[in-house]
Amino acid sequence: MKTAWFISFIRFPLLIAALLCFAVILRLLNIDVIFPFLPDMSAIYFTFVNILCFYILHRILKKEGSSFKDLLGYRKDRIGKDILLGFLWLFVLYIPFSLGLVGTMFVMYGADFVSHFETVFVGDIANTNLTRPYWFLWVTALIALIFPFLNAPIEELMYRGYAQPAFIKHYKKAWLGVLIPAVGFALQHIMLSANIQGAVVYAVAFFAWGIGSGIIYHKQQRLFPLIICHFIVNIAFSVIPIIFLLMGVYG
Repeated sequence: MKTAWFISFIRFPLLIAALLCFAVILRLLNIDVIFPFLPDMSAIYFTFVNILCFYILHRILKKEGSSFKDLLGYRKDRIGKDILLGFLWLFVLYIPFSLGLVGTMFVMYGADFVSHFETVFVGDIANTNLTRPYWFLWVTALIALIFPFLNAPIEELMYRGYAQPAFIKHYKKAWLGVLIPAVGFALQHIMLSANIQGAVVYAVAFFAWGIGSGIIYHKQQRLFPLIICHFIVNIAFSVIPIIFLLMGVYG
């Protein structure tokens, strides 16, 4: 059971450590940063953490006599259905996600919450004259393209594929098994925020997403469609550095 707790929450401290190391490297290279919020470059340190988490989970599964294949539930004859389910779950999960996001914004800012979207999701980046080497921007953009192929499967494998069934089996309560990984899932996503306000909004919204994903997996026992759903979301996120690059945000 300690392993399930470890898998549910290890990504958050790893991401903090990776962020700190990354920020120090950027300072040494004289590259402008708005510490501790680096949402436009989060794909870089997330990718390093994802690689490390793949290794950690692989070792744990090997020790337990299991494998990624056992958790994935991939079946070649179901690939078409799984892709369609991925799009369906994307639509379904955006409902609690959006409700969590809008509800939190409303609590924080009242009826005028719409006018604060830029403050929450962009922060000071849009109003700060950051200068970064062109080569670094392209490195960031290229890593961002790799990001979805690592992030989507490892997060689903860790939270839903491994931790959730272990908690349900141990505590004999499905709701608790869904809840605990969802908390870890929410915590790690505050690392994508542009400021404190964004961290609060992200925590609530991704907690709602995590609960929804956990319920779907518990009912369907099919992880691969959720990975596809997650992959689609990450693809959209990964184009942000490229958009910033093309728009000349960094001057």
